[in-house]
Amino acid sequence: MLVLVLLLTLSAQEGPPLPALALDAFPPAARDSVARAQRDVTARPSDAAAVGAFGRALQAWEQWESAHQAYSRAQALAPRTFDWQYLDAVVLQRLMRPTDAAARLKTAVSLNSAYLPARVRLAEALLDAGDLTASRPMFEALSKEAVAEPAAQVGLGKIAALQGDHERAIVHFKRAIELFPELGAAYYSLARSYRATGRRADAEQALAQHARFGATWPRLDDPVLSAVTELRDDGRALLARGLASAKTGEIEAAIALHEQALVRDPSLTQVHANLLSLYGQLKNSPKAEEHYHAAVQKGVNSADLHYDYGVVLASQEKWDAAAEAYRRAIAVNPLHVRARNNLGQLLERQGQIENAAAEYRKAADAQPSFKLAGFNLGRMLLVLKRPDEAAAEFEKLLEPRDADTPRYLFALSTAYVHAGRIAEGIKRATEARQLAVDLGQTELAAAIDRELARLK
Repeated sequence: MLVLVLLLTLSAQEGPPLPALALDAFPPAARDSVARAQRDVTARPSDAAAVGAFGRALQAWEQWESAHQAYSRAQALAPRTFDWQYLDAVVLQRLMRPTDAAARLKTAVSLNSAYLPARVRLAEALLDAGDLTASRPMFEALSKEAVAEPAAQVGLGKIAALQGDHERAIVHFKRAIELFPELGAAYYSLARSYRATGRRADAEQALAQHARFGATWPRLDDPVLSAVTELRDDGRALLARGLASAKTGEIEAAIALHEQALVRDPSLTQVHANLLSLYGQLKNSPKAEEHYHAAVQKGVNSADLHYDYGVVLASQEKWDAAAEAYRRAIAVNPLHVRARNNLGQLLERQGQIENAAAEYRKAADAQPSFKLAGFNLGRMLLVLKRPDEAAAEFEKLLEPRDADTPRYLFALSTAYVHAGRIAEGIKRATEARQLAVDLGQTELAAAIDRELARLK
């Protein structure tokens, strides 16, 4: 009897078994990495660190079920180690098991309440599990922390939408976009709430933005998870890390990672397109052009590729070649607003005001939130001596307010004056001046003062 008790006690201490793997089915790069971790854990099956490292290797190569088994064993061996609870929760989220993920995350947060990514994931897991009552106060608390606020606003918007309050949901989604304009998930949820309130045109515009930005999400430093992703050095993993570096402005690091990715996997044609943009940002035109032509030779024909090449050419004042590149971008995607706007600027340089206005109008119509196109259209209408039409375009730019609003107000006042509406022009100019002062835009405020003195 004593022997049986001892065996049961040892079994409980050992915890769940290690996952059985068919390593021959793994890709070569994954096989080597996972095999090393497997050999180590086989030699030390009761060492929580070795078991957890095995889980990391499996998670890095997206072996979700096997990683979950390894982390479960690591938790049994070391129940108060934060990493195994947290990483298992991440895996469970990938396995679409939000209730189980939330349980792991509650434990993880109890072990390290200062770890912000765990708190964000817990709020999201509770929401995905349908527990709106528990998730809302967590999102509300997270909304007070700057780096977590975009995710928190999306979460609060989803809760409001699920409760049928789409107007409140729209406010949250727009706030998330204001904080992070490339937040694709916010645009998608915003589109759904717009549709629910009958605003179909707004919904279509939001969906277009979602299509543009996809799964882009604001970066939240997560060193525990980064330790997993950095285990991989295959082409696709290096590309992913290069993209992450680019989003945080680490251009030279992003280029190095992209170049390494290309060495690992020359078939990754998107790397050439990305390097075109990255080298362009560093004003390294020869390298940018090299990767543009390499991408084209490999069959890439994306609007962004041609647009980025146009930007590189324009930076060298190769105006005709840049215009042709923008036209190629528009041929691939007629709704590429930046290509149309930039083409409009080149046409404006050539004195083709009507044609420039036409391009600006197409860009503004395709994406009203891209205010630069609307502003440029208004300018062209003033040049064409159509001030009432210009005023109508400038009026569209006033909401939501941002750092450019004083400039838009000043432009609107100019349009009013040219249309003979002097009093309205003075009123808008005065408003623009005060807002410029409030925002510390002293040069613009001085320019408005000079114009007001002339009008009065």
